[in-house]
Amino acid sequence: MDRILTLHFIDGTKLSLEFPRQAELRAARQLKFSEILASKQLIVECEGAVLMVPVTSIKYASVSMADVPQKEIASSLPRTALLGARIRS
Repeated sequence: MDRILTLHFIDGTKLSLEFPRQAELRAARQLKFSEILASKQLIVECEGAVLMVPVTSIKYASVSMADVPQKEIASSLPRTALLGARIRS
């Protein structure tokens, strides 16, 4: 599994989830990503349980996709996304 989603919650806790590619076709992955961004809850099937996370409890999220080319990631994001950024300390 090459994808890691880390949710940082407003209470200071975090949850990291490892998951496989969700669809083979690029268009299907883009559609799923758009639907997740528009949702009020993040629904995750995890180890035989279903996690329902209200988006309002999430401060920010980080998704790492090691096997996906940067160009494909950028083309999947909303048009308003900033591209090529780096975190500075």
